[in-house]
Amino acid sequence: MMRWRWTSYLLAASMLASVAACSGNNAANLPDAGAGNTSISQDESTRISYMDGMWDAQIPAPDGEAVQAIDAKFGIDFKPQFYYMQEYPDKLAVTMASGELPDMIGLESPDSRFVKWAKQGAFLKLNDLIAQYPTLSKIPQSVWSSVSVDGSIYAIPRWFTKKYGKRPVIRKDWLDNLGLKMPTNYKELLDVLIAFTRDDPDRNGKDDTIGLGMSSAGTGLLYGAAMGVGYDSAAWYYRNGAGQLIPGTITASNKEQVQFLAQLYKAGGIAKDWAVSKMSDVRDAFFTGQIGMYFEQPYDFNEKRFTGLRELQPSAELAVIPPFVQDDGQSGYLSSGKGIYQMITLNAALQQNPKKADLILGMLDYMSTWIPWENRGPDNPDFDWQYGGVGKGYEMQGGIPVEKVDAQNSRPKNYLIGRYWAPNDEALQPQNAVTDPLAKQFVADAVETLEHVKIYKNPVDYIDSPKRNELESELEEAFTDHVTRMIIGGEPLANWDAAVDEYLQNGGQAIIDEVNALMKKNGIEPGWE
Repeated sequence: MMRWRWTSYLLAASMLASVAACSGNNAANLPDAGAGNTSISQDESTRISYMDGMWDAQIPAPDGEAVQAIDAKFGIDFKPQFYYMQEYPDKLAVTMASGELPDMIGLESPDSRFVKWAKQGAFLKLNDLIAQYPTLSKIPQSVWSSVSVDGSIYAIPRWFTKKYGKRPVIRKDWLDNLGLKMPTNYKELLDVLIAFTRDDPDRNGKDDTIGLGMSSAGTGLLYGAAMGVGYDSAAWYYRNGAGQLIPGTITASNKEQVQFLAQLYKAGGIAKDWAVSKMSDVRDAFFTGQIGMYFEQPYDFNEKRFTGLRELQPSAELAVIPPFVQDDGQSGYLSSGKGIYQMITLNAALQQNPKKADLILGMLDYMSTWIPWENRGPDNPDFDWQYGGVGKGYEMQGGIPVEKVDAQNSRPKNYLIGRYWAPNDEALQPQNAVTDPLAKQFVADAVETLEHVKIYKNPVDYIDSPKRNELESELEEAFTDHVTRMIIGGEPLANWDAAVDEYLQNGGQAIIDEVNALMKKNGIEPGWE
């Protein structure tokens, strides 16, 4: 979940002047898509290196056709290196420890490592640069604060939906086969998932299904069964006896979820090896028809997985489970952060090379610029180039551009940013992005279900707590160890209060005190969006 030392750099006035002079590689005046040369001569071509992690089933090749297109368009020598997200933290740690950093370094979130490395001077300060780029300059200040340390901006955030993030998904056809209703509480969910495990829900006459898919190797516990914001370990929703908001990790509602998982595990409804399973393997098991409930998002996913499930089980039907009603009478899901997921930092050494810094920021600005659906197609040279060209990187089906399967090496957008900075969730129209019948069915169901679901604004997303940045990852990891043992029966659930006390005494209470003080100081109130 959740080693070297750099000298802190400040941008010199000469750099700012140089950047201003050569600035211009942004959406407003980039060369036409597909152009073989740019305003930068081939002799001035700049090598730009980049490392990042991806959740994709297939990651783009470092020498894919799109790399050549990027080189030609921006006049650079692009050197990307991508890793599967589950192995990326280790690769990143080794790179950071070496001190030999690429020009661009991707991070999944502004966690304690980001804060530490920023304070050690690893990343370029961006405050005085972003105003020059039309899309980046319009990103709300509240978002920039999420990727800031001590008031300095150290990363370019990537947009992500607040509404259409990971949600619990169930095999609706299995419910129908067994004559079961959509579960509305943990007791009903337990009965459903045990039935999925024991009662041949796919009607193939084999004992080859299991209720819930869960993993832990390399990522921490994913995804559990948080059936609403009150049960979500990441949500600061409930208060302690002193009236302070507290992390969901230590709440009684999370204990209820853990108790449910322990009961399900004991009944055989979770794989015995879940704690050492990789997320990718569990996801593959869901999409090969072996698992009845998992977490998926109706946006920015690999459609090929849905095609595979449909071909294996043509009657497959998927549905998002509506959130359970909590003890306080509320129901809803947690917002996917402040509308960002993943980010790109720049090497602090780029203060010595303002032209390269400008090139990178110009590329990221250009690739982030929103293109409305009605303007997506071969007639729009920017879109056509970003998606690898019609017939090669995408196809037009019913007037809608659809990415070609296994063409990620042809699409520049798979190498840079990948998601436009959308004006709002509704503008996404995720149903337009897929064509596979099962994928379209799932997205349509998710959009309809989530249209009537409240989304909780997590107040900690809107403050910067140094203690939380410093301590939370280790506290969460230690608490997850307790939770894992409780689920598999290696530690009694009766130890819950002791685990909570350990969390609080080792820094958790200090985090709670600081977070609540900062919320009061900044006028941040929790609530529903």
